[in-house]
Amino acid sequence: RPRRSFIMMVASMMAVLALSAAGLSPPRLPARTSRSERRFALRRLRGGATADPIDEKLYSRQLYVMGRAAQLSLGSASVLLLGLTGLGAEVSKNLALAGVAQLDVHDAEEASLADLSSSWLLKPEDVGTARHAQAVDRLAPLNEHVRVRALGGDGRPLAEGDGQAACRLAGADGGEWWEREGAIDGYTVVVACDMPHAPLARLSAAARASGAKLVACWSAGLAGGVFVDCGEAFVVSDPTGEPPRQALLEHVSCGEEGVATTVQEQPHGLQDGDVVRFEGVRGMEALCAEGRTFAVRATGRHTISLGETRGCGEFVGGGRLVQVKQPVSLDFKPFEAASEEVGQLLHEVGGRRASRSLTLHAAFAGLHALPAGC
Repeated sequence: RPRRSFIMMVASMMAVLALSAAGLSPPRLPARTSRSERRFALRRLRGGATADPIDEKLYSRQLYVMGRAAQLSLGSASVLLLGLTGLGAEVSKNLALAGVAQLDVHDAEEASLADLSSSWLLKPEDVGTARHAQAVDRLAPLNEHVRVRALGGDGRPLAEGDGQAACRLAGADGGEWWEREGAIDGYTVVVACDMPHAPLARLSAAARASGAKLVACWSAGLAGGVFVDCGEAFVVSDPTGEPPRQALLEHVSCGEEGVATTVQEQPHGLQDGDVVRFEGVRGMEALCAEGRTFAVRATGRHTISLGETRGCGEFVGGGRLVQVKQPVSLDFKPFEAASEEVGQLLHEVGGRRASRSLTLHAAFAGLHALPAGC
């Protein structure tokens, strides 16, 4: 099934990356709770939810890839997913398996026969009901650590068994429920699947006003797209995700402009402005002092300029340099502004020409501009 392809994995991973940024408390639970919420509360009373914040057996692979800090952040994140198309169903499954604290889903569109070909959440008997009608019963069993809720047309949690809630209630101005002031406050991330560009621009503004990150994705056959808005001054602790570079040392000079030389078998792989620290350099213990780092200038494959190294001693032998990853602050653009500057923002994958990506962007923009039902 082409809709369950590469773009679904990308959309889920982008959601996970955004979720790792911050862990906000989930919204307050309503007076009436669903079966999954009662099961979650019972597990807490028995000590299961607080004895160990991370189920290491369940999340062993994620812990290996992302680390404990990222998994803890996921475990405290609250996500709102809008749109349970085939793509949305796949993203909701991956978010539940990832272990977010709370997953709220909403899609009041009536399920059609065509939806059965792409959404694992739907069964033939669901045709004619809201796409989200059975979402809780089918998502909650995937991960007992995740609280799953379906939101009705007014943005409130559905009462258990309310499978016919397919009405779409608009605000006083004719807009969606999530446009109301404070409607999406408290969510860490809002994920929009297959949402047309016009309402997506409004959702982007609402997410920014509430302080939530936004991940939007589309899928049409083998083509797809992803948009991410993490707001302004979003700090990325590890810009590359690669292990810090390391290299054994052949020599370190002492002077006003000290130079470190790595062994021939290990080029340093550093760039101008990278930061390094030193370990185990005999004769230059001051160079390896705890907390001391150097912003380097790459002068060759095996040489870097360190700046002032006088007073650090004389190199006797041994030691290595280790790259120190530096956080980077990024300013994202809201959807409307990003769409106007798409030529500058496109990220090329696999060496594809920019013209092809621009064509795909124009095709999706035209598709989303069509009236509903076309």
